[in-house]
This record gives sequence, C-alpha cells and structure tokens, in this order.
Amino acid sequence: MGALIVFFLQPHPTSLSPVKNFAKIEVRGFEAFQTNPEGTDLSIRGTRALQYSDHEVLYDFTLSKYDPQDKVQEQARGEVMVHKKELYSFPKGVLYTTSSGQSFWSQYGVYDHKKQTFQGRGPFRMSGPEGDVNGEDISYNHADGLLHAKHVHALIDLQGAKQSKPHVPNAKGLKL
Repeated sequence: MGALIVFFLQPHPTSLSPVKNFAKIEVRGFEAFQTNPEGTDLSIRGTRALQYSDHEVLYDFTLSKYDPQDKVQEQARGEVMVHKKELYSFPKGVLYTTSSGQSFWSQYGVYDHKKQTFQGRGPFRMSGPEGDVNGEDISYNHADGLLHAKHVHALIDLQGAKQSKPHVPNAKGLKL
C-alpha cells in the first residue's frame, strides 16, 4: 500500500502539446474607427473579435465605409469574417449595401483586397434600381467591372437602368 501511495504522489512528466490556434487577443462588444485628415475612413462594430498569430476573426460584424470619390456610403454585415493577409472570408455569408440603393448578398465568399475580386459559392442575390439578379457561384472583378455567375435569373427595370448611375464607376461591362 505504501508503494502505491509513493507512486501516485511522485510527480509524473506531462507532455504539454502546443496549442495551435490560440487567440492572442480577444475583444467583446467593440467599435473601432480608422481615420484620415479628411475624416473617418472605416468604422467596424462587432460582438467579438479574436486575433491569432496569422489572422483575425470578427463575429456579428458591421463594416461601414464612405467612398469620397463616388460619394457613397458602403456597409458589409455578417456573422463571421476571417481576415488573413489580403483575403477576407465570409464563411456564413455577407450582406453588402450602399446608400445608392444597391445590395448584394452571398451565402459564402472570399474577397481578395489586393486583386479587388470577390469569389462566392452557393446562392447570391443582387438588387438595385436596375432590377434584381439571383444565381449561384458569383465571381466579381471590381477592376475590370466583370461579373460571372451560374444559373442566373434577372429581372431588369429598363426605366430604372436608364436613370441610375452605374454602381462601378470604371465598369467596362457586365458578363453573366
């Protein structure tokens, strides 16, 4: 019995496995602003933000930005956003709206900030003064102004299209 007590009381080496996905910083219920001499560039709100060694994750987020060139307020909202290098992933979807009356929702997507491209998977919806577009697997290149998608269904308001300004000022064409 004494040997068992001595055995259990002796310290045993334990292996500490390194935690691979440990958040360095966690913030809850936050609002952050990015400014320049002319005003606020970007406003970010969310219920939770985590910073890891190589990426950040935002939960229940709202990103708001004013584009002074187009004089349009832009807003993106969603449940989860993962930012890693130049890529912004939206694994649970993203809703993008503008003050000019346009909106875009995708079930899943990745925005490449450097290339200015959005690659979506699954259903998407777009609405604006020109009409409504539904489809799947959207691919959008902002620099070229080109949009590609599968299974597209569009209702176009020709009168609204004549009166509205193009969403993308440098749009070179719309390809579905």
